[in-house]
Amino acid sequence: MKAEPGQGKVRSGGAGARRRQEFFYRLARRLLLPYFSRRFNTTADPQPGLPAPYVVVSNHVTELDFFLTGQVFSEPMGFVVGEGLLRNPLLRFILVKGFGCIAKQKGAADARTAMGMLRRLREGRNVCLYAEGNTTFDGRTGEIPPATGALLRAVKAGLVVTRIEGAYFSMPRWGRGIRRGMTRCRVAGVYTAEELAGMTDGEVNNLLARLLSLDAYFEQEREQVPYRGKNPAGGIHHVLYLCPQCLSQGTLAGEGERVRCAECGMETVYTPTGFFEGRKPFPGIRDWADWQRERLRDLLAAPGGQPAVEDRGQTLMEMRGGAFVPVAEGTMALAGGALAIGGYAFPLETLPGLEIYRKNVLQFSTPDGRRFQTRPNGAFNALKYRDAYRIIREQKG
Repeated sequence: MKAEPGQGKVRSGGAGARRRQEFFYRLARRLLLPYFSRRFNTTADPQPGLPAPYVVVSNHVTELDFFLTGQVFSEPMGFVVGEGLLRNPLLRFILVKGFGCIAKQKGAADARTAMGMLRRLREGRNVCLYAEGNTTFDGRTGEIPPATGALLRAVKAGLVVTRIEGAYFSMPRWGRGIRRGMTRCRVAGVYTAEELAGMTDGEVNNLLARLLSLDAYFEQEREQVPYRGKNPAGGIHHVLYLCPQCLSQGTLAGEGERVRCAECGMETVYTPTGFFEGRKPFPGIRDWADWQRERLRDLLAAPGGQPAVEDRGQTLMEMRGGAFVPVAEGTMALAGGALAIGGYAFPLETLPGLEIYRKNVLQFSTPDGRRFQTRPNGAFNALKYRDAYRIIREQKG
């Protein structure tokens, strides 16, 4: 069977490939790290003295986390990356051939990722895994997949847990560009393979949850670090989908420091510390996100069969022959617990996963292995669909 881009076997290619990948890692660290260190104003803990091979597990905050984590580790390591990055042939060549990156499919279980990690570790080489698989929209560490503990024990390697702090306000997932403030990369824990072998899978998961747990707003309440950049509220519609004043969906937009609802005119100011001016209508994005999620829960539970959320002019794409091709267009709606567009309907409770690529592309797979993603038109918010998916899955147990 022909492998899809980003999903083929990730083999080392021998000693020559190893030398090439380690050369590119050290070269990128020498040439690019000083720039990103200045842009993010980053401080980092020293590299721990744990002998290779080991897995570095970190929280996932920005699309440039590998530069933040790389400040700790001068020893080359291969990164597990979302397979969406590998669909571009040139970028795939650079990341896989040049740096030895390992592909991970979002929104689905992926045994091939585990095998790619295991092959590298058996060669005595290190791997870096961003356990959540997705960067955070609201500044809080996301759920770590339950299979992570079993994976880390099965590969029989050491473990270094690192925690990235401050980067949510430097480069929020919903926003644009890098804001000048302060970030840190801390070594939160170091464990040998023997220590991991003495734990259960659940104990490893609990360990990761404890060490990686971070609430950016909780920390910012104490530190009050300003993060300054151009158009700081730009892109805020990717995280905020419900107006607290008129309850309209898809009417919020940010420009400069101002956030405004096009329906009722509600306005607020996003300040350099990440809080809203006067702490209104909510102290920050975290609290607004919590409120709108609970309101969405009510909409999903309401009788009458009306769509809880919907967006016009959307395109559904399916992976066929190694590429995503359009299969349906029209209004995408969520009603009766199913995601529908064109002639397609997907009961959310049956989907193995549903995630967001970049800021607003939904990606999911079906129980029979078919893979889909959406192509948004205009200012589309994908987060409300992921929130709905998680609410429905939670209710179904």
